[in-house]
Amino acid sequence: MGSPEIKITVKLIGPFVNQIGFSEKVLSFPDGATVETVLSSLPLDPKRPKIVTRNGQAVASGEKLKDGDRLAISPIYSGG
Repeated sequence: MGSPEIKITVKLIGPFVNQIGFSEKVLSFPDGATVETVLSSLPLDPKRPKIVTRNGQAVASGEKLKDGDRLAISPIYSGG
């Protein structure tokens, strides 16, 4: 038997949708996964500034996720 898994809903915003190929998807990760675990599993440019929220609240990359959490990942836009 493997480690328990958690299911995380990942929602991508803006150009990330075309870059990665989905707008929202439920993905499985090992129990104890962090925000960084999710980010590093996606083909995103690590140098590109992004905002990540968990269940509507800002979240740090080292925070552990729980089964059923919802992450939204958005690029940071500048200008105006």
